[in-house]
Amino acid sequence: MGDLIPFPALRAPYNDPCEPPQGGLISVLGAKDLGCYARRVNVIKDRGPRPERVIAVVGAGASGILTTTQLIAQAAVLSRDYKLRIQLFDHTGEPATGPAYGTPHECHILNMRASTMSMYADRPHHFLDWLDSRIPQGNRPVSGDAYIPRAQYGVYLREQLYTAVEDAHRHGIEVEFVKARVTDCLPGAGKALIQCGDVVYSCDAAVLCSGDLPGKGLPELAGSPAYLPSAWRYDDIAGIPSTASVAVIGSSLTAVDAVVLLDALGHQGEIRCFSRLRSLPKVQGAASTPWKSQYVTKERVEELTGSGARQATLSEVAGLFRQEIELATGAPPDWEAALRSARRPVTETLPEDIRDAAEGRNRWYAALDATGHLAPHLWHRMDDAAKEVFLAKHASLWAMYRHSMPLPNAEKLWRLVRAGQLHAHTGLRAAVAHGGRHTLICVEDGREREFGADYVINATGASPDITELDDPLIGNLRQAGRLRPHRHGGVDVDFGTGRLIGLDGTASTPVYFVGPLTRGVHFYTNSVETLRTNSTATARSVLRGLG
Repeated sequence: MGDLIPFPALRAPYNDPCEPPQGGLISVLGAKDLGCYARRVNVIKDRGPRPERVIAVVGAGASGILTTTQLIAQAAVLSRDYKLRIQLFDHTGEPATGPAYGTPHECHILNMRASTMSMYADRPHHFLDWLDSRIPQGNRPVSGDAYIPRAQYGVYLREQLYTAVEDAHRHGIEVEFVKARVTDCLPGAGKALIQCGDVVYSCDAAVLCSGDLPGKGLPELAGSPAYLPSAWRYDDIAGIPSTASVAVIGSSLTAVDAVVLLDALGHQGEIRCFSRLRSLPKVQGAASTPWKSQYVTKERVEELTGSGARQATLSEVAGLFRQEIELATGAPPDWEAALRSARRPVTETLPEDIRDAAEGRNRWYAALDATGHLAPHLWHRMDDAAKEVFLAKHASLWAMYRHSMPLPNAEKLWRLVRAGQLHAHTGLRAAVAHGGRHTLICVEDGREREFGADYVINATGASPDITELDDPLIGNLRQAGRLRPHRHGGVDVDFGTGRLIGLDGTASTPVYFVGPLTRGVHFYTNSVETLRTNSTATARSVLRGLG
């Protein structure tokens, strides 16, 4: 694969993010020039007699880009008696440069194979084709099983946005990029008012696309200068002395990324991962033969629930997955062994997992992966008691298997384990700071153990509790009652449209939400597949509401 292709970022049409543009509407349009994208800024002074409808999209990460491109694609084929303007708000001025795809480190790879990462449901190989178009002539095409650097996927997202903006221009749709931090979204006579500091923008509908946001972290360590409250602060991780001992709190894919980055930076000190319940993720490998679900299907779920007349219990849903995995693996799995695996030493589990993945024996992953598109619908059909028991007792083990790490990352971690540099511990009970050092307290094999660390990285990832989020937009919406926390995490929205639900249980303002923070409603919200589905449905609902 070739080097990252540099593309210019869409930038704010004016310097002060809270100063209204002068001289009329400023529209940012993408244009091709010698194979690259350039910016073309048109000042439009006469909007004509037709009424104008404005849609605001807040956030230019993956969710915002998918939503914007869907709005353009769907509006382009509609018969409209109004002029459409889409405003894309983002405080960075650089689309797709958040924690997920803005990392400058090539060691940070996608956690899904390239063949699954297309932005377009009707063109499943689009991302692969895009990658191949960037390979020097005569070189081998990119394998669908490859794990691509995340920064490269950010380039892909940006280019698709630029292409969509060009399409918008051809269909008379204006697209405006506003570099501003949105601090609130207010109701106003059937419209939504986007507040950026002291300036307010009026729109006919708003789609909020906040990505993953870190929580408050570990307050007991907040005063320590050697505590990193987020694993997404890549520069801070790069500043850790190479010989320092490091404790990584968490055992998810975020923790894996932190360890992989330390390794890429040449870290020589001891690294220990700590979690409460389970060890490092399982390992996914090449999908030699895609799996077609036989039991976990929409038809089975609808039959089980009478098309929504009743909600499914946890045992009923678990039964479908058991049958699916048994069929995929060809034998009844050892479920007790799967449970024990959560706390087995990584020195035992990691080489086994790597071997199974490399040799294609982890067919359970293919079976789970094949159900990804159905996860939100299945979650929607489960009763609340089932969801609460699952989240309280089984979600951690589920994530260990379902959100397993790419084989290349597993091999890097195994090299560190073999060298005695990396260790993983479960049973974390406390983390304290004193005298410039940190102590991590665990209960393992029934006895309490203490471990020291010079630095601590909080790699627990995004918080499901929006009351913990240090984000002005989410905070102001919640305090005003225009947004309510979902009982199972994140924000509450209408399942089919993404319409934001307020504290009174209604969706009175034309405000929608797309992104990972709808996890309580859609459950599986970090995959491109789910974001693609939700952005499509939300765009359809928004445009329908404009008339």
